[in-house]
Amino acid sequence: VTDYKELLDILDVMKQKIQTTQETLDKIKELKSQEDAEVKEWEKSLGEVGKRVAFIDKTFFEDTN
Repeated sequence: VTDYKELLDILDVMKQKIQTTQETLDKIKELKSQEDAEVKEWEKSLGEVGKRVAFIDKTFFEDTN
């Protein structure tokens, strides 16, 4: 009977740890999703800046032979 009670206690602790770990994993996935969206926005902004710099370079320094 005592062993059975200990086993039930151990199983309860394991279930709690699994639940906590799942919640942590869910938070990590959400943070990663937000981070991916920010990186995508940075890439877009960098591309726009690159296009503007290329335009300025072409406009001001175009060879006018």
